[in-house]
Amino acid sequence: PGNHLACGLLDCSLLVWPQACREHPWQFSGFPAKVRHLAWSDQPGRLAPLLASASKETVILWTQVSRGSNAWRPEPLFWHERRVNALAFMPGSNVLASASSDGTVALWDGRGQLLQPLEGEGPGFNVLTWRPDGRHLAAGDAQGQWWLWPVAAPAHEEQRQ
Repeated sequence: PGNHLACGLLDCSLLVWPQACREHPWQFSGFPAKVRHLAWSDQPGRLAPLLASASKETVILWTQVSRGSNAWRPEPLFWHERRVNALAFMPGSNVLASASSDGTVALWDGRGQLLQPLEGEGPGFNVLTWRPDGRHLAAGDAQGQWWLWPVAAPAHEEQRQ
């Protein structure tokens, strides 16, 4: 993550620049719609970058397994019924939160397993943020309301490599 830069494009593709952006970017295409949101895990000690992208109702976890654009392993995460508007990794972790227009927030582990669904009563969520210590997750809905959930970190997080 500290050595990579990612950008979602309106042409339904994703660009990832390696290292210090001196090389040509790797391009990933085939998304069903524009890539609406991106998030990097900042988990200490990770051997490979972990990137999350959102396009329509799908979240994809990307792990770099070697060099080059064909060296990224995608793991699609299907659970939301409507567009995913926000992604955020728990600080220092590979736990990912995804927020959707369907009024749901989901917590995922770094392997793509659904850990916990969080449901609100609003019209849909547009924004997410973690408290710096990772103990609470906040989400804002389409009506300007905010939601706050206490979150317990998983007892054992396995690194995805």
